[in-house]
Amino acid sequence: MAEKSRFQISPSNLQGSFALLSKYRTQTKRLREGAPNHLQTDQRNEARCALTSQALSAVTIVKMALQLHSTSLKTGDFFNLAESLSFKSAISSQNENHLKHVLMLLNAAEEFSNEDYDQAENLLVSVPTSGNLPIERVITCYARYLRERIDAKKCRIDLERRVNHFDLEEEMKDIKDAILVCEQKLPLIQISNYAAVQTILDSLSSAETIHFIDIGRKLCSYWIVMMQALSNQKNCQLKQLKITAVCSPVYNVAESGKVLSSIAKSMKIPLIFNTLHAEKNALANVNFESEKGEKVAVFMDHSLHCLSACTKNVEGLLRGLKRLNPHVMVAIDVEESFTTSSFGERVRGALSMSSAVVDCLESCLEGERRCMEIIERIHFQESICNGVMNEDTSRIGFSHHRRIDFWREYFSRFGILETEMSEASLCQARLMIGERACWSSCSLGTNGKSMILGWKGIPLRFVSAWKFPLIIQKHHK
Repeated sequence: MAEKSRFQISPSNLQGSFALLSKYRTQTKRLREGAPNHLQTDQRNEARCALTSQALSAVTIVKMALQLHSTSLKTGDFFNLAESLSFKSAISSQNENHLKHVLMLLNAAEEFSNEDYDQAENLLVSVPTSGNLPIERVITCYARYLRERIDAKKCRIDLERRVNHFDLEEEMKDIKDAILVCEQKLPLIQISNYAAVQTILDSLSSAETIHFIDIGRKLCSYWIVMMQALSNQKNCQLKQLKITAVCSPVYNVAESGKVLSSIAKSMKIPLIFNTLHAEKNALANVNFESEKGEKVAVFMDHSLHCLSACTKNVEGLLRGLKRLNPHVMVAIDVEESFTTSSFGERVRGALSMSSAVVDCLESCLEGERRCMEIIERIHFQESICNGVMNEDTSRIGFSHHRRIDFWREYFSRFGILETEMSEASLCQARLMIGERACWSSCSLGTNGKSMILGWKGIPLRFVSAWKFPLIIQKHHK
């Protein structure tokens, strides 16, 4: 944006927001109450360090496997290729085994796609069913879901299969705690949240009354960052900050509202906090309200993919937002697309993304094993099992994530155009990556006017800013 930012959010603001959460939100505890089993944890860590010292990253192994798999598809000679790897002498036996297992998995997916379920099952026999390293966790999860798909095709039902029962309330608490840890430690989340807030504030630099509409799953850390930036502004003219949280009833944001009210009071921020409950498939029916003189900003955190399964959802939501005459809309979502009808292609694309996800978690969540397990479970269950591995591609799942290119073309039909991300957010994002050694593999790039964040060169999410058509804005004046 041409105008120099009046709001400079530094990393200390981000860390300060988490400190405030700890101060005001006394309910936020460690992920697991009670004393941890230090002996078992230390033994696992020692074993993991010993293995990792000679292990290639999951991303590297998957990249190698995909190249070899592409060759095997052309030659039709997978087994000889797997046995005569030209670079076997350059990698350890452990890495060689991991590479073979990924190749087995890829070819099993190909055979499944060709409806040769017996051959797919035979290929999976040599694929392990457990493991601790990142690549092993990826392999075992994909293999397990593929075995389940084969069983379903063969009409086999395991009557003794273990059913995991869980307490929804306790599960949601664990997920919230895990997300809070991720907001503090994962570069993709922290940088994208920072960039979103910075861009929104720069768009509303002269506003006296701000209405911040937040659509999607949430905790309140980035709301606090926004309030800190507003309170630090020289000659602040803010008369009212309204936050409207739009989310599923399963997310109890009433607690967050109380936290924010306490913090806002201490900062002398005139805050109004509202909640609109709506399931993700009913966002088109949300009745947004605004007051005269408000400057509206919309933030969509991983909400677009929920809408993309139904065109009417997207169109209805956009119509509702247009009526508010928003100054800017910022969207964060997954930078990947698995909409192809080819099962083999979906698995190949998803493997790259999953390898980057687990490598990122392994590098950045040291000492947070419980948190890592929760996030990986969500990723593999919701994104892979219910999406990529699901035969019905019309279902809401990971198959409905779309790249920024899709949304750029789609929004243009409604006159909604991509605009520049805040220059301050881009500059600070580059600095943030270099501040922690474990973040060094985080990659930052652009696609058009949007920011693309990834891990070891694998794109994982985009941050984009959008302007609604001027003709709509003039109509409302």
